[in-house]
Amino acid sequence: FTILFQIAEEVLLKAQALNPLVKISADTDTPSSKNLKFFEDFTIIVATGLKTDFLLKVDKLCRSKNIKLICGDVFGTFGYSLADFQNHDYFEDQVQLAGKKRTHSGDEKTTVKVQGVINYPELNKILILPNTKQNADSIKKIRRRNELFYLMLTLIEFRNRHGRNPSILHKSEDIESLQAIKKDVFDLYRVDSSKSKLTDDIFEIIFGEVVPVCAVVGGVIAQEVIKAVSHKEVPINNIFLFDPITYDGKEETVGA
Repeated sequence: FTILFQIAEEVLLKAQALNPLVKISADTDTPSSKNLKFFEDFTIIVATGLKTDFLLKVDKLCRSKNIKLICGDVFGTFGYSLADFQNHDYFEDQVQLAGKKRTHSGDEKTTVKVQGVINYPELNKILILPNTKQNADSIKKIRRRNELFYLMLTLIEFRNRHGRNPSILHKSEDIESLQAIKKDVFDLYRVDSSKSKLTDDIFEIIFGEVVPVCAVVGGVIAQEVIKAVSHKEVPINNIFLFDPITYDGKEETVGA
């Protein structure tokens, strides 16, 4: 955490210079040490590196105060983002063909603004992990779930149990722990490990934070923040998964 705080303080002036009209500040306290009232003054919260129990508390507060929330992490070459924008309305431009009536302008297409609404589930209906009292039946109903979702849950549960991300300094024991957690996740969601493409080999590439992956996931989160605040364009509903093997992104809807 100390390194993260130093980075936040070091980049403050450079980040401020990008837009002098926006006030930026760095707070060196750990989020979990904050009184929940601290989070009430935000329009949108971007969270990373948090344990699930605290993240769910923040999400509950956000829902009571109509504050939008998005979280995400990078583990090696894998990354994800997860959003709770509650009942989110948006406008998007759609191109429509002109009617059958002939026009002399030569323009046969028109652009119209179309309004839509997405109802996001709260995070406790998505982050259902082993050894919790939450019911995963609604998620189990989806037969063809992207298996990177289970990798996401495995890595989140690792942080919950160990208070840190997997470390290359403890590679052997961390991989052993990840394998056990993945088995627990598979058992909870009734995933047949013999048919799964999510093998234990994946754990070789989830250590540290690969900079290009941080750029991709960070860019996606920034894009979603702009959509959420501006109410323009369709946001991701509700999970973005960055494939650590193929390096492409997939959207996944969970809990809705």
